[in-house]
Amino acid sequence: MFVTITFIRWLHLVGAAALVGGMILQLFVVSPLLSGIDPTLRGKIAKKASDFYLPVFWVSMALLIITGAFVIFDRLVSLENMVFPYKNSYETFWLLKLSFVGAIGLLGILIARLSNEIRGVSQKQMSTPGDMAQNTVLENRKGRLRQAVSLLRNLNVVLGIFVLLWAAVLQNIFGLLILR
Repeated sequence: MFVTITFIRWLHLVGAAALVGGMILQLFVVSPLLSGIDPTLRGKIAKKASDFYLPVFWVSMALLIITGAFVIFDRLVSLENMVFPYKNSYETFWLLKLSFVGAIGLLGILIARLSNEIRGVSQKQMSTPGDMAQNTVLENRKGRLRQAVSLLRNLNVVLGIFVLLWAAVLQNIFGLLILR
């Protein structure tokens, strides 16, 4: 059993590293690089980067949810018969961590939808190259959508870091409960 739960925890850490690391890479490397590229190429390169990273994001989320369920089950079962003052803290922090994870998933869906909308606006711009007034309106909309996506990505990274911090807090609380 020890080897199994250790392997599951390792998978959980790999999923967390892939998810948060990928979000940080996207935020601090890919986005700044794209901002310096010609706007006509930016959309194609952003789509390629997004097409590459989105499967990693969703597989990491699934891996984290599945392995997290095993880890939390193992922890709660081992704490089940214990009566300690920190037990409720562990469950409270666990629920907080779970809500951050849910928020990351929802923001991921929202970011994907807004990115698709940006692509749709770009395609609409290409279909009407001569209409300058409409292209200006579409460019303004695309700019607002990009700002929203950027803000949501920043928020997602912050939430990812919070999840990692809460995981450390949970580990310490669990250690207090077991070693007590």
